[in-house]
Amino acid sequence: MSTLDPHCTPIKYGIAANETYRQTRLTRSQKQKQHATDMLGRWIGPFEPMQFLTELMKITPEDLAKIPDKVKFVLPRGVNDKDPLEKFLYTAFAKTIDQHGLSPNMQFFISADTPNDVAYKPDAGLREIHRVPPTTPKKLRYKTRSVTGASAEAPKPTPSAPRDFDWFHASLMVEFKRHTSDDPFHTTEYILKSENHPKKDVKIPIAFEKDSQAARETRGQLIIYATEMFAHQQRTHLFQLLVCGEDARFIFWDHAGAIVSESFNYIKQPSLLAQFFWRHNHMSDEAKGWDPTARLADKTDENVFREAIDTFRKKERRKLPKIEDTFSGNYPVYEMSVEDEERNMKLLVRRPVFKSTSAVGRATRGYVAVSQEQDHAVLFLKDTWRVNHHLLLTETEVYKLLEKYGVPHVPRLICGGDVKGSDGKAQTTRSEAWTTYQKLPVGYSILRVHTHHRIVQRVAYPIESADNSKEYVTAFCDVVTVIESAHETRSKILHRDISLGNVMLEDGLDEHGVPRALGLLCDWDHANAVAAIPGQEYKNQNYRSGTWAFMSIGMLQNPKKPQEILDDLEAMFWSMLYGALHRFDHIGERFDMSTFTESRYKIFGDGTSVVVGGDLKSAFLANSAKLPNFKCKPFNRLISALAGALSRYYSAISEVVRAEKNALAADDTELDLDDEVIAARKALHDHHEQVSSPSFWREEMAKALAKNNWIDDALEESPYPVQNEDAETHRFEEYQRSTLSVSKDLDNAARKTPERQQQSGPMNRDMWPPAPAPALLPRPRTDTPSLSWTDDPFTADSRPSTSMSKRSRDEFEAGASNPEGYGQTKKFKSMPHRLFGPPIPLTFDGATDSQPTVDEQEEEEEEETNKRVTRSKGKRAFRSGKS
Repeated sequence: MSTLDPHCTPIKYGIAANETYRQTRLTRSQKQKQHATDMLGRWIGPFEPMQFLTELMKITPEDLAKIPDKVKFVLPRGVNDKDPLEKFLYTAFAKTIDQHGLSPNMQFFISADTPNDVAYKPDAGLREIHRVPPTTPKKLRYKTRSVTGASAEAPKPTPSAPRDFDWFHASLMVEFKRHTSDDPFHTTEYILKSENHPKKDVKIPIAFEKDSQAARETRGQLIIYATEMFAHQQRTHLFQLLVCGEDARFIFWDHAGAIVSESFNYIKQPSLLAQFFWRHNHMSDEAKGWDPTARLADKTDENVFREAIDTFRKKERRKLPKIEDTFSGNYPVYEMSVEDEERNMKLLVRRPVFKSTSAVGRATRGYVAVSQEQDHAVLFLKDTWRVNHHLLLTETEVYKLLEKYGVPHVPRLICGGDVKGSDGKAQTTRSEAWTTYQKLPVGYSILRVHTHHRIVQRVAYPIESADNSKEYVTAFCDVVTVIESAHETRSKILHRDISLGNVMLEDGLDEHGVPRALGLLCDWDHANAVAAIPGQEYKNQNYRSGTWAFMSIGMLQNPKKPQEILDDLEAMFWSMLYGALHRFDHIGERFDMSTFTESRYKIFGDGTSVVVGGDLKSAFLANSAKLPNFKCKPFNRLISALAGALSRYYSAISEVVRAEKNALAADDTELDLDDEVIAARKALHDHHEQVSSPSFWREEMAKALAKNNWIDDALEESPYPVQNEDAETHRFEEYQRSTLSVSKDLDNAARKTPERQQQSGPMNRDMWPPAPAPALLPRPRTDTPSLSWTDDPFTADSRPSTSMSKRSRDEFEAGASNPEGYGQTKKFKSMPHRLFGPPIPLTFDGATDSQPTVDEQEEEEEEETNKRVTRSKGKRAFRSGKS
């Protein structure tokens, strides 16, 4: 079992980043399942309920002594003595909480089925009246009971509660499910039966999370609610309550993970639930999770904010996307503090122009902020939770290093540093401290400490605001300069997350004093100084980092490839191509945008899996006919030249593979002495040197920019708009799954050996399927499940992938858990991973692929053909209404 490299900052692969570059929108159910996949392994539990209360919800002994006694929760009867409907549970809870005064400073609200414009909302919850900002409409203000009794404006203690909802002053979320069986977590750590030992009871460890479809959707709901609450409020952590029939669980959230209590019967043990509400009511605001460095602004501050933003919008030549959304009434105005060694800035913010769609990880939010200083300058505020490790640089430290070495085209840092709590210490996550309760082998934690971090910079504009393709290419030429200058510093800094969203524009002057748009490379939170530690160059990043849509082919095909400057340069190429397809006019066939998001699972002999990709990118480079035909000729020739250089490099890798294969077939064990192998390796070395040189990229761009036939080719709208998922596709996939149990595919997959499962079929190329990933499938039928570290393809951290049982592998190979869907292309052979490293010698530490034999390849291709025929027949039968 390998260990987690502390230098690793894993790939942005989940819904938090892929949603940005997806060409189809996920349905509500699909989002819930994807969120559940993202959180796999981050649920810590089960935690003993009383220990949860005493450790995570501390209050003074005086307050604890005043808790009401003889509290009784009643489970309402359903129709015909069945489980009650959820709506009856809501009102029963509201009545009990109000009658016993369990939350005297709050109000229990019911938000389910309320006709408002909030897309996602919990069933019910508690809100604190004193936190409602003064600018909130009167209809959203409430009074509630006090400790001594009901106030004059308080509602009478009745089973009914206010039925409306808004995120910005909800303090606690409650999710209800009708049945006890709806609990999305297991209540035991082991099962006592084994299919391998039918006559003997064997303790078999099971995952904490249940693997049913309903369980994944329920966990997805909890995650979405936590994500929305983090996004709308200024919080360090929060609490949830999950009620399933007569059972309940407590949940604590921060940006490392979620701590979950054991399930308990609140009808038989009402004191636990009563303590939960009482403690939550009497905890301090900071203990409840409210950030003490963020203060609700008053009416005067709101007016200052609005006037400053209006003035900024009228003055600026370029338009900042979503700046109008900063005035959203669903978000209050906050005054936030950013502090470093030299200054303490106060800034006004409202709705973020960017927010993460994940509750865990970095949870980055970007704000257009207004300084509280005399000039009321409009600035950019980035709020994030960085991975805390003594060998990793903070983003503030990276910017200071870049400024020290004079690296150009980088946003200037105004102020930045870790956010401190009321105790003067940096705000950090706490969930990782309780990972001993996680159902994984001892010491095998995937949760890492995250620290709250903020930086303030000048406002820059997205690269999509370029006036034409010439200004667009000029900005990317500046990015090449940044990549080269940062890597040539003494620290050898690699950005490691170049994407379209990280390339910005700023109006300024060139070296000759001529006004022009300057390209900026921002978001250095994934950057690493590869030479910061002696002897660690190319070895201190054993896991890939980046945004999936723009990662290099080598990084996509090999999760353990050491990251080098070539990967940053190639990521810049894919970013430039993606943005150009959306922004500039081109003719001919529509480009297959799934080239950027294509991915598949690779399953190893032991059942472990990892997500790989790059097949469609390789095919795109290998076939010049696939190149888009842009109307602007210089830009079109530039794309062709850069794609051609990458194509020659990856072709050289294939040539090395062919030469080595021929040498081995000839029983020439001395590969290093074979003339054909030597020539192929030398050619590969030369191509690697070319595409790894920033000067090559800059010269190609300079030659294109020197042409005189550039045109204004910017489009008003993207020719590739985001589409909703086709309903027929989903219906057919459900039909396909229902018939897989009797299909020939399943029989063929059941006879496969683990060695034959080296490579799985491609996933749906443009969207993640709603079915579980292999790591979500049941653990193997052994006393000690085998685990191996892989990249987390979904969230901001790495996690282990579990070995799959034989049944699970069969279902996966048959397509039950990962149907290919419509429009699949042929499966391209993966290039050997060991060839995607630094210059020759082209080997490095880590696992390598074993290449299938020719017979195995032919058998696999025949089976793929049979699968396509079966799916085609099923599709026709489905459309004609036949089963």
